[in-house]
Amino acid sequence: MAGTPDESESMMRIALSVLLVAIVLTNARADEHDHPPQDVPIHEQFYSTWMRPDQPNQSCCNRRDCAPATAVRRHGDRWQAERNGEWLTIPPEKVERHRDSPDGRSHLCAIGLSVICFVFGAGT
Repeated sequence: MAGTPDESESMMRIALSVLLVAIVLTNARADEHDHPPQDVPIHEQFYSTWMRPDQPNQSCCNRRDCAPATAVRRHGDRWQAERNGEWLTIPPEKVERHRDSPDGRSHLCAIGLSVICFVFGAGT
């Protein structure tokens, strides 16, 4: 038995609301980065005070833009860092030369595919 037009419209609104919430939660999780719980304080301290190597008066990032790199490799004459399964080319002017990594890993801040700041980890 089919519902009335008002009931059908209400059900459609509920279904769309649930779908919208699911999309928002999925996108929010995609923007998060895996920071081991014990490293969150040192990462937040480092990221909040990290300034752009090529523009020292501007901040590199915030917690959403920055994360440890999954991997780093040399590709031709450039370095690349992996983030979320994508390899991002690191422009030489974006490499931090005045601060060390807070935890020995390579870190990068990027907006989309554009690297804003990068610091090499120990042994890279």
